Amino acid sequence: MSYVVDYLPLILYFLLFAGLKFGEQAVLKRPGNNIRQGWGDWTVWLILAPMWLVLIGPVLEFILLGNRPTLLELTLGAVLLIAAGYFSIKGYLDLEEGFAQAIERDDTTLVVTGIYKIIRNPVSLGNVLFCVACPLLLAAGPSWIPALVGVLGVMLRISIEESFLQRHVQDYEAYKERTWALIPYIY
Repeated sequence: MSYVVDYLPLILYFLLFAGLKFGEQAVLKRPGNNIRQGWGDWTVWLILAPMWLVLIGPVLEFILLGNRPTLLELTLGAVLLIAAGYFSIKGYLDLEEGFAQAIERDDTTLVVTGIYKIIRNPVSLGNVLFCVACPLLLAAGPSWIPALVGVLGVMLRISIEESFLQRHVQDYEAYKERTWALIPYIY
């Protein structure tokens, strides 16, 4: 029994991650869905590579270094991981066929309904929250480095994507003026 208690943070970590991924896949693969997937362009790697390190690093630190989270770290990390799932899933649901991982698409359309009325990049917000939640939930140390790189990668990708959209989508400038990139009243 003490073995289960000792590894409870790790169990919670994997359950929350599995829930997030299951939810995303359910949305992306549901019948009638037209969301385009694929590896996209090179900017996807600015986010994917650090996110894999952020996912695996805290687990290795937990097992090999014996890092153990406090109740506050565990709780805040779990809440942020749930929020990451919410923003990612809600972003995909509201986008429907407007989502594509590649930035350079000529048939890009502007989606301004649902969560996109307020936040221009909710899936990216989910990625940022994921990068913060994973090392926090397992009280990681060195894993904060790829987390920071991942957040910076998200910010760079948003900048590149929004530059492209301003050039190719007629009403994008007006849309930018009435919405927030990630967090209302902050950014």
